Amino acid sequence: MLNCKNLSKIAATIILALSLTACANMHTGTGTTGSTAAAKETTTKNAPYFPTSFNDFEVPGELKLNSKHTMFINTSSFTGGVIALEGRVEMASLADFFVNSMQKNNWHLIGEVRYQNTLLAFTKPNKNCMISIYSDSFGYETKVTVYISDNNLSNNGQ
Repeated sequence: MLNCKNLSKIAATIILALSLTACANMHTGTGTTGSTAAAKETTTKNAPYFPTSFNDFEVPGELKLNSKHTMFINTSSFTGGVIALEGRVEMASLADFFVNSMQKNNWHLIGEVRYQNTLLAFTKPNKNCMISIYSDSFGYETKVTVYISDNNLSNNGQ
């Protein structure tokens, strides 16, 4: 028969075994595996992307396209439009990103003004792009307005 002393030892052993099992289940591998997966997801999520059919204009992943204020026109001789973007990005680093990215995509910086707002102007054969970077009225988000055009005359032989 079980007496109180033996019952207490059995109960203590069961509780210890259950707590060790629970602790073992909580450990799912090394700490870096989970953080590496999260870092990859964040990196992929924030990777630069091309927000439009202009495959030579990329933006950092932290900026999101504001489709309400974005518009395009496409005719036989002209393609262009206004691209509106917004996100929580520091203005100076964003301007540096655009300068480096545009040059990587063979755009030539022809002018820039950096003060409270930033204005960047780029060109390449038959294309123009002007990027305006500014803070919203509350200073919460950075807004970007991009004016981009592609003169298609050379493509149509006119």
